[in-house]
Amino acid sequence: MKDLSKNVGLNVKLNDQGQLEFSDLLGGEMSKRTVADMKEVLLDLGIEDRDLYFMYRDLRSAADEKTIRENNLRFDLTVILPGKLGREYVKTLGHYHPLKTGTEISYPEVYEVISGRAFYLLQRPKIENGVENFSIIEEAYLVEVRAGEKAIMPPNFGHVTINIDSEPLVMANWVSANFSSVYGDIKKLQGAGFYLIVDGNNYKIEKNDHYQSLPELITTQPKPLPEFALEFGRPMYLSGIEAVKSLDYLNYPENFIDKTRPKAIFE
Repeated sequence: MKDLSKNVGLNVKLNDQGQLEFSDLLGGEMSKRTVADMKEVLLDLGIEDRDLYFMYRDLRSAADEKTIRENNLRFDLTVILPGKLGREYVKTLGHYHPLKTGTEISYPEVYEVISGRAFYLLQRPKIENGVENFSIIEEAYLVEVRAGEKAIMPPNFGHVTINIDSEPLVMANWVSANFSSVYGDIKKLQGAGFYLIVDGNNYKIEKNDHYQSLPELITTQPKPLPEFALEFGRPMYLSGIEAVKSLDYLNYPENFIDKTRPKAIFE
């Protein structure tokens, strides 16, 4: 059993099966994804079914209920188990966020690595007259994020999380409660535009040939963003509750578009 409470800011432990345990908290109903759930986005087929990751949505303390609800926010935790999926590393299904009504800007999200190391694969599809062409990707980034670090998933970018290490990856996220994620456009193209392929103890990149056009994949890291209360080494849950207006960009992305572009949030 690994106590993650100091890193999360809530009473949370990781058990030996890679699942979270918590007490005195609201929400957090667990759902999971298996190999069978992921078959439409995998490079290789015929992989034996097993659990891949666990999601715990809408976690909060009773004392913070009012603050979170009044600001239309949701706090989640996810555990991605280690291992391989044929030639790939274990990853999430991947998703996009919908465009906010009346704009050509989608809702962003912010992640924090609690334990382990994450690679976030981000891709921005072409938008014309408010319609997204998901087979044409205009920007793509691979963002390496270590324990205690935070990374914003910028507006208009879909994202996939990959665990290439030999330990569970535990991560937290804040997101607007005003929408649901969109998975279909990732599934139609057999995953994101790039696959992380096992290469000894490291990885190599392979393009997904189902896409019409892919850019160069840029490798980068996040940087601290004090304006958004995203200091490295301090639990994002606590920062968000104490300075809840610093999370306004999650609900009003149109007001923060320049400050949440990749060039502003990544090294």
